[in-house]
Amino acid sequence: MRAETRSVSLKRDWRWNTPFRTLTLWTNIYPIIMSNLAKRVLVAIIAIPIIIYIAFKPYSLLGLTIIVALLAVHEFYGLLKAKGFVPQVTLGMILTACTVLTFAHFRLPVKPTTELLPFVLMIGVIAVLIAELVKGYPNPSVQVSVTLAGALYVGMGLGGLYGVHEYFYIRAAENSLLIDPKLITIQAGYFLVAMLASIWMCDSAAYFVGRSIGRHKIAERVSPNKTWEGGIAGLVAAVAAWIIARAYIGGLEEVSLSSAITMGLLVGTMGQVGDFAKSMFKRDAGVKDSSTLIPGHGGVLVRIDSILFVAPLTYMYLQ
Repeated sequence: MRAETRSVSLKRDWRWNTPFRTLTLWTNIYPIIMSNLAKRVLVAIIAIPIIIYIAFKPYSLLGLTIIVALLAVHEFYGLLKAKGFVPQVTLGMILTACTVLTFAHFRLPVKPTTELLPFVLMIGVIAVLIAELVKGYPNPSVQVSVTLAGALYVGMGLGGLYGVHEYFYIRAAENSLLIDPKLITIQAGYFLVAMLASIWMCDSAAYFVGRSIGRHKIAERVSPNKTWEGGIAGLVAAVAAWIIARAYIGGLEEVSLSSAITMGLLVGTMGQVGDFAKSMFKRDAGVKDSSTLIPGHGGVLVRIDSILFVAPLTYMYLQ
């Protein structure tokens, strides 16, 4: 009789303990999630107003873009080192900064028609090859390849970001448009802010919806936490962000509805592909974050992963 009573008690405990165990687990991880979320929100509150302000200051924006590029490529090379590669960090960082500068040739003391990017790439490749000859490390073809890959991945991505801003100045100069420079600055700044805001809204929607109702994984091998539900929410948020920005921001009156929708689709798709690409690199290196430089965000490279895909494609779309 006692044995039967004990058996029934155990079964009852198992039935009732399952939800309580889930609740206990949630109680334990909730402070961690909220702590991380609080850090994300605090960083956003500080960083977003600064970025919006700098978006309307061409030279400050160029300086910030180069600084972010240097930090990001340094983190990228850190991932490569975790894999056992030996990238040429100093040369790679110089090539990255110079690549970004080629998109700012309108600001540099050169002829407006001068194409700097081919020169920078040719000199950069030659410099990396010569340096590898001097170093004499094993697997030189691999070391050269990873060095150039990092410089191009980050340099072209953030160079495209500044190129999007400069497009409005170059278009006015090429068409001999008599437009007040302040008006061009407003147009360029608002377009850049709208692009960045749509990326942030896409990321946020994908994150929260994916955590709340996400069930179907997109690519579990690369990023196990990302779901189709979150991805679709991010896409919708990006399109909505552009439509709202076009309707309510005065500096975007020239952006047609079709262009706004196209930009939203570009951000909502390729921005998330950029996120997966970053996750691929991190998983391959066996690390959780590229660095701890930004609290709650996991490094500079993590914060700009979407920009590295969206910005250069937007630059090409505007052309």
